[in-house]
Amino acid sequence: MISRLIAAWPLERYQLWLTYADGTEGAVDLEEQLAAGSLETLRDVREFRKLRIDRRRSLIIWPGGVDLDAHALYRELKRRRCRKTADRGR
Repeated sequence: MISRLIAAWPLERYQLWLTYADGTEGAVDLEEQLAAGSLETLRDVREFRKLRIDRRRSLIIWPGGVDLDAHALYRELKRRRCRKTADRGR
């Protein structure tokens, strides 16, 4: 089961710090995703910092209709945590 996003805030440049109800937390870097397409409007750092959480739909949203799936970002944080654990065991 994917945990519920409880907090999100912008860090330096195009990074977000995310906190989920199960204690999973960490930074995600969105710079590559902002290169083209519907997220391009967020390349303006002032716009990027205007994020909000839509808890009902589990989305991170910005003005202008841009949104990201909080569940996909959760899975990325969990994958990264698993890779770090595996790397330590080598």
